[in-house]
Amino acid sequence: MIMSLALIIVKLCGMIYKVALTRVYGLFGSELASFGTGLFNNAYEIYVPLFTIATAGLPIAVSRMISESNAQKRYKDIRRIHKVSIPFFVIMGIVCSLLMFGGSFFYIKIIDSPYALPSMICLSPTIFFGCLVSIYRGYFEGMRNMTPTSVSEIIEGASKLAFGLTFAYLIMKFGLDSYEADGTIFGMTFSSQKDAIYTLVGYSVSGAVLGITVGTLLSFCYLFLKYKRMGGGITQEQLNSSVDARSKNETFRVLIRTAIPIGLGALVMNVSGSIDGMIIQRVIADMSVSNGSALATQYPMYADAVLDGTIQTKLWGCYGAALTVMQLVTVITQAFGTTAMPMVTSAYAKGDKEMLKTAINRVLKLTCLVTFPCGIGLSVLAEPIMQITYGGDVAIVGAECLKIMGFAVLFMAGITPICSMLQGVGKVSTPVMLYSIAVVVKIVMNFALVTNVNVNIRGAATGTLVGFLIVCVIAMYILVKTTGIRPNFRNALIKPLISGIICGATAYFSYYFLRDMVNIYLATFVSIFFAGIIYAVFILILKTFDKNDLETLTKNEKMGKILAKFKIMK
Repeated sequence: MIMSLALIIVKLCGMIYKVALTRVYGLFGSELASFGTGLFNNAYEIYVPLFTIATAGLPIAVSRMISESNAQKRYKDIRRIHKVSIPFFVIMGIVCSLLMFGGSFFYIKIIDSPYALPSMICLSPTIFFGCLVSIYRGYFEGMRNMTPTSVSEIIEGASKLAFGLTFAYLIMKFGLDSYEADGTIFGMTFSSQKDAIYTLVGYSVSGAVLGITVGTLLSFCYLFLKYKRMGGGITQEQLNSSVDARSKNETFRVLIRTAIPIGLGALVMNVSGSIDGMIIQRVIADMSVSNGSALATQYPMYADAVLDGTIQTKLWGCYGAALTVMQLVTVITQAFGTTAMPMVTSAYAKGDKEMLKTAINRVLKLTCLVTFPCGIGLSVLAEPIMQITYGGDVAIVGAECLKIMGFAVLFMAGITPICSMLQGVGKVSTPVMLYSIAVVVKIVMNFALVTNVNVNIRGAATGTLVGFLIVCVIAMYILVKTTGIRPNFRNALIKPLISGIICGATAYFSYYFLRDMVNIYLATFVSIFFAGIIYAVFILILKTFDKNDLETLTKNEKMGKILAKFKIMK
């Protein structure tokens, strides 16, 4: 429970951080909002895959091995696993931090975004500190003590929010004051005002990511002190009664063997963003040279950006803003994936087909019940949602992407619990294959669509939609073939889809009926509220829910029994 709560808090902090950062740059000029967001996204896209390589599934592997040793009362093995993992994490952290530092100089040339360099350099130490954090998170999770991990994640998220936004704002404010006073920024002179402002935004983004580095360092300090104070949670008496630990070499081999499959899956999932960033920005940068007039016609607010060579960064920033909103839905379904794994694993191990069928149907139904109204709602209300969240030019371009992403999230959010169920029935390596297929499809679609000047950045969202649609179908086929169970698609898919379409239509017509009468905030919130009521009514009319589903969501048995008594629910 505490881990789920911490996850929600951290994800909310992350979204608030990104939205607020865009708003901060918007204070200094609408055009700078998308530019600053684009620079931030560029730094993050090179950071994520390198951090994944640095940890390579080790926190989960450490957690799993420590959990097994704890269950077997092999306390000396727990100490050995911890000691063996430390030098590996430290070395990988140093190597990957240096790789990010050096690789940044090449990456900015590929994406043609020189102003992103300071933020990439400032973010590189975070990989090292993140590896130090992973040492202790894996340890505590293996000891079944989730509180230190949860607290450290909240410290990290809150620090990022507080320090990152403060640094970003202060650098912009003092930098602009300095430029207005004597034409310099922190002692540097520039050939043009535009170059000066863009350079300042680059330094400001580096201040924003420095907040992430500070948060990670504080998180490590907390975990380290917690470990020292608790003594690792193992008493001297337990150590004395434990059998001798395995050798260092054997422990290391098992650790690596466990970590590699997990790390590969995570790497494939996270590298897609970097590939997207490279391809999309490179293609749009080339397009601004070969067909700049057509691009400027589509985005008149960024006509100057076509000429000064920053259009690709600004459009990438708008795309990233829409992606942040869309990812709120996937956070919810991640919880379903976590819940599905033990349910499905237990039923499959026992050979209980009825229990397995119930578990699969319930997870699919709950996933669809959440993703269909949210995804369709994001698509039909993309414009007001983006205006309320970001405002300015980011909202105009981002809304075009969000209209497509809303439908893409139906499959992006759905694939997570399906992959969890596949792992639960023994198909551990299948998710890696599936995500690899999605990445390949996205690459092909990006080259096919983003290169079309009339589609450009919207092609990236379409590639995501097509890629995850194909993968969802394949994953579902494999799940059915492996288990021999055909889910009840009528209840799990068709009924939520019908209710979701009606919900979306209600939201759309409500908003466009109200928008000329009241302000955008009231029109949007009233239309969402009204659509939610209509959705709930149709869920009940179609008898999509049963009382067990309701109990799973609310943990309240009485509510389900009351609704079943009045024949509102089965």
